[in-house]
Amino acid sequence: MKWNIIGAFIRNDPFGTEIAFRKGLERIGETVNAWDPSRLDERNKFDPDADFTLIFKWLDDGVLRESLVKKCGGKKILYQVDDLRFPHIKQMMQGMLDTCDHALTFDEDGAKLALEYGYKTAKRILLTADNQLYKPIPGTVKDIDVSFIGSLTGGDNHKSRVKMLELVRGIKGVRMAFGNEVFDIPKINDIYNRSKIVLNHATDVGQPFGHGYGYQCRHFEAGFAGSLVLSNAIDNDNTLKNILTFSDEKELVDTVEMLIKGNGLPEWELKNRGRLLYEELMFSHTPEHRAGELLTYARSL
Repeated sequence: MKWNIIGAFIRNDPFGTEIAFRKGLERIGETVNAWDPSRLDERNKFDPDADFTLIFKWLDDGVLRESLVKKCGGKKILYQVDDLRFPHIKQMMQGMLDTCDHALTFDEDGAKLALEYGYKTAKRILLTADNQLYKPIPGTVKDIDVSFIGSLTGGDNHKSRVKMLELVRGIKGVRMAFGNEVFDIPKINDIYNRSKIVLNHATDVGQPFGHGYGYQCRHFEAGFAGSLVLSNAIDNDNTLKNILTFSDEKELVDTVEMLIKGNGLPEWELKNRGRLLYEELMFSHTPEHRAGELLTYARSL
């Protein structure tokens, strides 16, 4: 099959969800034309003859949508990797209805909302990460107790992340590393490898602290690095069996203290939880696995 995948392939290289999906399709033998509409030149062209056109998030240039995407053959699919509970994401989804008939979302709730918005079909396909970029580094010493790398600039959207870091930073004796808007993949992978615990909290869409919806890229990035992931409770999914979760402030603090200071926790748990998550992801959640799911869905259309 021939694919157009539209997203920030040049602008966001080498990171970005769309890049991991492109690599997955290429690894299973699909013909992929990755098109970044923000970088128009002779080497970056849209293929009007593709069997499928997959747009990540949004295509904001109305001229390009009218002159290229709408006129091409094949099925047109939107993959929205952000939470459809946000009003601005709902507007983006509704704004793409004149271009795409089909929608993919990172969680089941989003797929249901996409159908309500008017998409003919919608399906949850989990996110992933590039396991050739995020990977274990043999011999790395875990000299960081707890780390978090991610956006902290969203105001109310990230208030739970800020609260999470403040709570952990208040635990006596915990060595902590965190970074905001870090895009150096080898550096991030190094920090994850050095970390005993990698924290995660979903963006805030009205849920209480310690809760969230769906899995973020961080679950997969840290997991492919072989790290133990401690995340907010996932209220609408239980696919990943080897992440640890917290559902409130006390459980977060108690779990970090238990993992770092022992407090009766078997040493096996800390050493092997990251390995178990890594094995789980490699078995079912690589870019190749996602590409296979994507191809099955596309063919069903």
